Amino acid sequence: MEPRWNLISRGRHARAGKTMDKKAKKRVLQMIPYGAYVVGTKTNEGAEHLMFGTWLMQTSFKPPLVAFALSEDSRTLANVRESKSFAVSFLADGMNGVAESIVDGSFKKVKTERTPSGLPVLVGAAGWIDCHVLEISEKGDHRIALAEVVDVAGGPGKLMPLDVLKWHYGG
Repeated sequence: MEPRWNLISRGRHARAGKTMDKKAKKRVLQMIPYGAYVVGTKTNEGAEHLMFGTWLMQTSFKPPLVAFALSEDSRTLANVRESKSFAVSFLADGMNGVAESIVDGSFKKVKTERTPSGLPVLVGAAGWIDCHVLEISEKGDHRIALAEVVDVAGGPGKLMPLDVLKWHYGG
């Protein structure tokens, strides 16, 4: 007898004629734990831009590499393509209002400071990383920026998980 989980839903590699259960796919993929992050970039003119994001992961120790998924139509991705750099602020517990302001585009309510390379990061964040882009993968509906961490700073508090905001991004 097949394991029960194997009977719930099958992807495109399942038996011919069967399709993936879209509700199960969404439910299961939303089980992946995410943090709450803010990506800081600069335009060619030097203007700062902030974006709320969740899809970040470390991919290497030596050198320290991360991958961040960015929507194809985002201003952030355009800035990353031009400058080959971005910073990621790790939202600390209690920064719910900051996350909401960034999602709403109310950047004037958000206090930032600069990394040594001049990128915007959040004041009071649990930490931040400054990244140099090595390549951008063009697969899927998001682009994956693979980047080397070139600077880092720790701050007070610990990372606020996305669950705290009761938001979901995935599935």
